[in-house]
Amino acid sequence: MHRGRSSLTSGRRSSAGPLRIKQDGGVQSTSSAGGRRSSAGGRRSSSDRDRGRKSVGKFGRGRPTSRPSSGYGRPTFGGHDHTLKDPRTLNSRSFMQREIKDIIEFLTENGYSHPLSVKLLTTPTTKDFLKIFQFIYGFLDPKYTLPAKPEEEIPQVFKTLKYPFTISKSQMFTVGSPHTWPHILGALHWLMCSVKFAFATDPRSLFDNPSDGDDFEGNKVSESEFLFNYYENTYSEFLKGVDTFEKFEQDLAENMKLQAVGATGNLEHLAAEEQRLATELQLLEQEPCKLTQLHEQAQMMSSDNERFHKYLQELAGHKRSMEQKCQDLDLQLQQTELESDQSEAEKNRLEHCLTNQELSASDVQRLYAEMRQLTNMLDDLEKGTQELDQEIWNEEKQIAKKQEQLEQQVSQYNSMARTLKLIPPTAENAHGVDYELRLNFHSMSDHAGMMDFNSTIKPALVQLKKQINDEVLKQMEQKLSEEEALEQVTEMVETKTEEYAKQETRLQRFEKDIQSYKEKSKDETRILTEQFQSIETKLCDYQRHSDMDLAAKEQEFHECQIRAEQRVKEMKEEKENYQHFLFAAITQILEHKALIQNRITELKEQAKAMIAETEALELPEPAPGTSAST
Repeated sequence: MHRGRSSLTSGRRSSAGPLRIKQDGGVQSTSSAGGRRSSAGGRRSSSDRDRGRKSVGKFGRGRPTSRPSSGYGRPTFGGHDHTLKDPRTLNSRSFMQREIKDIIEFLTENGYSHPLSVKLLTTPTTKDFLKIFQFIYGFLDPKYTLPAKPEEEIPQVFKTLKYPFTISKSQMFTVGSPHTWPHILGALHWLMCSVKFAFATDPRSLFDNPSDGDDFEGNKVSESEFLFNYYENTYSEFLKGVDTFEKFEQDLAENMKLQAVGATGNLEHLAAEEQRLATELQLLEQEPCKLTQLHEQAQMMSSDNERFHKYLQELAGHKRSMEQKCQDLDLQLQQTELESDQSEAEKNRLEHCLTNQELSASDVQRLYAEMRQLTNMLDDLEKGTQELDQEIWNEEKQIAKKQEQLEQQVSQYNSMARTLKLIPPTAENAHGVDYELRLNFHSMSDHAGMMDFNSTIKPALVQLKKQINDEVLKQMEQKLSEEEALEQVTEMVETKTEEYAKQETRLQRFEKDIQSYKEKSKDETRILTEQFQSIETKLCDYQRHSDMDLAAKEQEFHECQIRAEQRVKEMKEEKENYQHFLFAAITQILEHKALIQNRITELKEQAKAMIAETEALELPEPAPGTSAST
């Protein structure tokens, strides 16, 4: 079975922002119609298509007279655009029926007022399509109305929504045609799934729930929410051509101040908040550095990448062998067809001779005898073929068992080597030697893995064993010396025990003296307590007059808050990087699996076609008069 290699080159999505409206009434685009791209053979999973996620790009300020358009666009690879291929089976009748069923259910549940049926959506008119499109898109833009030229507007709407495939203007003129409607239906189903995804999204999940400790004077608005409101309002004004946002910045400062110190600004809340932030800062400083873990993960990923490359090379060799087998089968098929033609010609010649030749009874009996003999030979050959097939099957089962046992042994060896820190080559005890065993059952040489073990791994293991034995001898010698030292220490302990008994008697005398000192210290403690209370009252008076110290503490609080926000942003960026990596890896694995399944299906269909052609071959019919005599 051939496995192809699929590579996924994912690019960032461009900004999904609306059009920028100038103060003079003109329209200027702030985003370009970029989208995902992938290398040849790359595919997107259906879940990614249904999500229709968008990334929000950064925007900067410029002069109101001449604003440059956003730099977002379709990412390129090698200086050329790559058009994304639609992996959906849009022309499949069952796939279209499923899409139509989903759209009808969605329209019915949401109160679509026009007639609906499967037949109507199988070959719709342009008017019906425009009604359905306006109804679905109305959930995203309630004020949307179809323009005078919808064939120009609708493709631009899909492009703005970042639909990953192209809807051309010419397709909008022939919506219901058999070659156009599957693509339009796929885009309409994608729009419906985007609306359902928007329904399933909870806006409250965009903001963090405020904790009880941050709730001053009953304020329940979280910091994330009023920051989001600030960004939304300022961006709306920016799209209208405004460049200054003093009012929104003043509101943001008041909200931040209210969130930080409360409505009354009492000192108790500030002291508690300062203590909490100090503990958080201390915890953040005590967190272990993740750089070492990331380096280890990077090394593991690089080793996995090398193994994947080797596996892909093996798959390429297996592909070449399978292609060679296909060519051999084609040659055998051509030879079989040639032999069939020759047999047909021989049959025609024999029939012609039979019609022009008179046969005696002895000739007929001789022919029947030969026919029975040939039939018996054919039965014997079929039995021999079945026995050979059974023997081949038994041998293949034995080979599979041996391969499974060998894989288990290799897996146990590799796991033990990892435990001993011998794998990967950068491990502590590897010293740059690759001790990992790799099986390659598709290699042309059956002893390739054993040769690698005998030539590289085994000598290294023998050398490592010798070093360990030397180290064990050293440790034994050290153990003997330590035992001698232990005997000396034992003797010293005995002498110290006698000294300890003497010291214990002295300790009892000291305890009596300490008891008398404790009684004296109680009176001193009482006096010191009274002094402490007086000092504490003075301290409270000092706190009432510490306005300057309060301002300094507020400055330190703001600095701690800024550092904490920076730390949270860094952690979010690390999380997004991990999510992008996992998404790319899972997508590549799913695409690889899909290609393998497609290839298996193609091979099965080719095998079925060859079997059908072989069964369709007609065998020579018996001579006339044979059935009558039998």
